Amino acid sequence: MLKVFFTVVYLYIFWFIIDLIFRNTLSVLTDILALICLVIAFIISVGMAEYTVKKM
Repeated sequence: MLKVFFTVVYLYIFWFIIDLIFRNTLSVLTDILALICLVIAFIISVGMAEYTVKKM
């Protein structure tokens, strides 16, 4: 349960940063790029949550 919590927290932080980067774009290419970045952010969030729980 703790891994899920940290995954959500880290993903929310990454989502906020990605939203700041791609906020005012109106292109299909940038939308696809933002979606790819979110998938990568999810993978990184899971890894960071696992590392955080192991360190605790």
